[in-house]
Amino acid sequence: MVSPELIWLAGALAVMGIALLRMSWGRPGRAAGLNALGWAALAIGVVIGGAVAGAWGIAVTSLFAVGTAIAILAKAVFEHPRRQRPARPLRETEALNGVGGTRIGQALATFAIAGPLALVVSVLFALAARLALIAAGAGEANGNVAVLGLVPLVWPILAFVLLITQTRGKQLLLTSAVAIAALALAVLVGGF
Repeated sequence: MVSPELIWLAGALAVMGIALLRMSWGRPGRAAGLNALGWAALAIGVVIGGAVAGAWGIAVTSLFAVGTAIAILAKAVFEHPRRQRPARPLRETEALNGVGGTRIGQALATFAIAGPLALVVSVLFALAARLALIAAGAGEANGNVAVLGLVPLVWPILAFVLLITQTRGKQLLLTSAVAIAALALAVLVGGF
């Protein structure tokens, strides 16, 4: 029997995690403490949802988090910026690597790496996890639900890490490392 109180607790933690991350990212400087609290609240919510109702609990908890993020983004669409932060001068190494540049090519490259490429890598990661779960004895249905739950969790985390990475080389190295690890896991469990 699924405890509705614990599912609501997991959902509340997911909402709180997204709200803390929004507060943290809305500040002019870095707020590592708020970032850590936000991610911790999300992780605890997912763990509680999974412990209470398995993959279904994780999916419901993710819906709370995604719904909150969509509501915050929808509100931001209709707001005007309240303050303008002065542009931070680029360090010489950042200018040489194209980080912070205003050229359209740099913006498109950032979008391509943090958007579609990160999505493809996240799907590879989720499919490798599915193969590992099935090889460990979980049913195919649980493996399929794991894919549906992992992609919306892994993709934003990977995109966030890629967006705060300073150089293109490190971004591509990180993306390649996750993709290679996923493919290695798939080969190891006999998926390919």
